Amino acid sequence: MKKVTRIAAISIAAVALVYFGLAGYVWHLDTQRMENSSVLRSAVQQNNQVLGLLREKGCDYCHTPSASLPFYASFPIAKQLMEYDIRLGYSSFNLEPVRSALIKDRPQAQSDLNKIEWVMQHKTMPPARYVALHWAGQINPDEREIILAWIAQQRARYYASADTAQPHRNERFNRSPKTLPVDGQKVALGFRLFHDPRLSGDNTLSCAHCHSLEYRRGRRKKNLSRGRWRGGAD
Repeated sequence: MKKVTRIAAISIAAVALVYFGLAGYVWHLDTQRMENSSVLRSAVQQNNQVLGLLREKGCDYCHTPSASLPFYASFPIAKQLMEYDIRLGYSSFNLEPVRSALIKDRPQAQSDLNKIEWVMQHKTMPPARYVALHWAGQINPDEREIILAWIAQQRARYYASADTAQPHRNERFNRSPKTLPVDGQKVALGFRLFHDPRLSGDNTLSCAHCHSLEYRRGRRKKNLSRGRWRGGAD
């Protein structure tokens, strides 16, 4: 029994030694990578904070097509695991447009902002398997707040309408503005096109024929317009 216990203890100690040795070496590589990398920078300090975090946490490993991988990426097992993570990560989210917009201080796509916000709020990134070896990849609460504040700033700056109330300026979906500029010529053109039968296949049916503006929502309280070829227009 003592022999079995001794063997188990030695095995556990060996595994722990290998793990901590490898994790420590990976931490050293990640630190060197950050210090030696030449990262393109933006003229906006907040953008630089986000760029630095994306680089520091190794987001480019799995979310860009040409990241420089560590030497052990060619080792058996590690190679298969990393190739799987990179393939899955890149197909789920491409970081290149985000970094480009940060550097040039241009609007981020709303879909990208929504995805980043979701993973920050639900703490699904970086994955536990990645953090297990890349200790520096863990995102702390202050760093999450920096990224979430940047997302809120992007929405307020580029997507919220001028009359959007402050509590709603950071919503994922934009509220319609209370007023919109009206161009009389465009309204007149739209009215003519809506009533022009020449837009139909046989030049006999206009949009207004089935979607009369006299009725609410442009139809006569029915779920669908039957059209000309399905039993006659309604």
